[in-house]
Amino acid sequence: MSAPVGRWLLMVVGAAVAASCIAAVAIMGGPETQRDLRLDQRRAHELQQIKRELREYWQANNRLPDDLPALAAQPGVALSVADPDTAQPYAYQPGAAGRYRLCANFATDTGDERRRDAGHYGIQSDWRHPAGRHCYELDAAKQAD
Repeated sequence: MSAPVGRWLLMVVGAAVAASCIAAVAIMGGPETQRDLRLDQRRAHELQQIKRELREYWQANNRLPDDLPALAAQPGVALSVADPDTAQPYAYQPGAAGRYRLCANFATDTGDERRRDAGHYGIQSDWRHPAGRHCYELDAAKQAD
C-alpha cells in the first residue's frame, strides 16, 4: 500500500516543481529575455558614464565635444561609445549651453511593471526607457545629480 502512496506523492511533487519552473520562466523570461535585460542594463550604465564624462568635459572646456569619439579620445578617459550588441555608435547631438541628446536602442521596456517589480532592472529611474530607440535630454552645465 505504501508503493501507490509513494508514486502519488512523487507525481504531486514533480507537478509542483514543473509548475514552479514554468512560473519562473513566465515572470523572469527565458534566456533571450535575460540577455536583453543584461544588455539594456549595460547600455544604461554606459550612457551614465558618457553623461559623467560630458559633464567633466563641459566643466573643463565650457563647451561640449563635437562627437563621442572625440570625448572618448581624451587622455585618461576609458569610455564605450557604441552599443554592446550591435556595435553601432550611441547617438549624440550637442546643443547650446551644455544641453545635448544621448540616444540608444533598447531591447526591453523598463516600464514593464511585472519585471520591474520582480527586481530585474538595476536601472536608476532617470534612465528608464521604452523598448526601441530612446533619447535622453541632458544638460552638462547642471550640477551632478
